[in-house]
Amino acid sequence: LRKKIFRWHKTIGLIIGLPMLLTVVTGILLQYPQLFGPDPEITTALAIDPLQPDHWLRGTNFGLHHSFDQGSTWQEAPLMWSPGSIQKLVFSLDNSPLVYALGQDALLVSHDSGRIWEMLQLELPAGTRWREFMDLCLGSDGTLIVLTKAGLVQSKDGGLSWSTQELTSQESESKALALVHDLHTGYWMEAVGPGVITITAVGTTFLVFSGFLMVFLRKKKERRRSD
Repeated sequence: LRKKIFRWHKTIGLIIGLPMLLTVVTGILLQYPQLFGPDPEITTALAIDPLQPDHWLRGTNFGLHHSFDQGSTWQEAPLMWSPGSIQKLVFSLDNSPLVYALGQDALLVSHDSGRIWEMLQLELPAGTRWREFMDLCLGSDGTLIVLTKAGLVQSKDGGLSWSTQELTSQESESKALALVHDLHTGYWMEAVGPGVITITAVGTTFLVFSGFLMVFLRKKKERRRSD
């Protein structure tokens, strides 16, 4: 029975060893994307100025760009803050030079068609944990609505005051999913987490390699005995 168990253990280990090794190694690499070099610039949002049809605004994963010839040439718009990847660009509907830029981490506003930008502070209730920004809506009456992964943030006075609205459902399942994600990635341990996950993955890789080596040495020893 012991020999049969060892034989099955060795067979199954050899079958799943390589896929497991690939999963572990790629999991380590995904936690450190900087090893693959800088990210390429990707266009993530586009808007046309209703007051100047030749003026286009382009949002990327790094910032904002202007074009005054319908997209033939572009120049970077200087920003004092990094809003993260631009999710959406919205011009005012009342024929004014007002324009908003929504990033993953910040909301910017410009009163001169995008030449000078300032950050809008979203005033949230104490204890509210809002996650990354996802979408932006601007009503005909000037109502500004920001969609986050946790709900809505709304302002009717151009960002001077804000109200919130929860949109999440099945809260227990959401918490369970968040817990599984945090345990898998190590985020629940904050800055220490990715390092612990990496050490664990490296240890698992060593165990797989050593298992292959033990099987190889055992077979080699058995061949010598048979010779």
